[in-house]
Amino acid sequence: MRTTKAAAYSTLFFSIITTTLTGCQQAPVTTLDNPEFNKNPQGEFTNQYPSTFRGKGPHHPYDDIEFLKKEEIKPVEPNFINVGSFTGLSKSAGFNYQDLLYATPRIDEQARQTLTWLGHASFLVQQRHDDAFLTDPVFGEFDGAVGWLARQINDEMARLGPAPVNTKDLKFVDGTVISHNHYDHLSIDTLNTLAQGTELLLPLSVSDNVDYTQGPITEMDWYTQTTIGQTNVHFLPAHHFSRRGLNDWNETLWGAWLFDDGEHTIFFAGDTGYSPIYKDMNAKFNGFDVCLMPIIAYDYTYRSIHFAPEDAVKAAQDLACKVFIPWGYGTWLLGYEHVNEPLRRLQKAFDDIKPNMTLKILRIGESVRYSELLN
Repeated sequence: MRTTKAAAYSTLFFSIITTTLTGCQQAPVTTLDNPEFNKNPQGEFTNQYPSTFRGKGPHHPYDDIEFLKKEEIKPVEPNFINVGSFTGLSKSAGFNYQDLLYATPRIDEQARQTLTWLGHASFLVQQRHDDAFLTDPVFGEFDGAVGWLARQINDEMARLGPAPVNTKDLKFVDGTVISHNHYDHLSIDTLNTLAQGTELLLPLSVSDNVDYTQGPITEMDWYTQTTIGQTNVHFLPAHHFSRRGLNDWNETLWGAWLFDDGEHTIFFAGDTGYSPIYKDMNAKFNGFDVCLMPIIAYDYTYRSIHFAPEDAVKAAQDLACKVFIPWGYGTWLLGYEHVNEPLRRLQKAFDDIKPNMTLKILRIGESVRYSELLN
């Protein structure tokens, strides 16, 4: 059963009820600009290509397929305010967060060439040297009073379960990257618990949204790079947008990150919709080893800024990825779709498209030695 009831994407809810969060910036900030990319005449950052997805869809034959089991289709009453992505159906009926957790999550500081999924967009990346990185760490609820108010109005804004780790287990991390300033990707509360000396890598202007004193900050434009330890870290494009307050549409940049340790490349897509930009990236880098790809919040008008699972597979083909690891599902109910749909839809896409890459599905807290997947 599909619904055509329109509603706003849940993270935009925060933009309506709060002003931009800023702090007294105390850490030094280095800015890496790329003169090839400029803001538009309105002073906003923009995507490089217009989206091919128009209107509410359907956008693909999969949009008309029912991926749910009968017992997962459960009507629910509207919330106090119809915010987020209310559809008239439960988005979690039949879902048990504990089933998604890895049985014995454990962080091994000595691991090399290893990825650990920490929920939603958060990964621990440990490379062949002893360089370690976090992507978009959000280990609690959405920040501060904004998150609290959201949960009072709409219980879909609460985490489905606790993170499998906290920052006291991650004192060895060298750097943290943020893809963009939406609340499910940028948590000031989490950042402020990182170990002293942890370098923070941000898209351009996102330092305006943080108050970070643990280590140096580097703001980066698309197709710029820096080095942490023995790892080259590149900031690359995505097809998305930014907003954290009332009046700051696209005042900060968004994007993807690439970790290159000289032997393997790990691509973290950030939030994004499909775009020809992925063919451009492949032309510049000649393929990627492991691609960490989002697969949620893709129905209706949000298809232009979020991958549906089949879009993520197409982008991974454009990038010439060797290993595909999905993320996003199971931490919050941020999209229109039921929490069990994305993985089933992704598996169908792999079955139908038969891409020349390995699909590796992780549980929250699970680690994989990616070098073994590439043999």
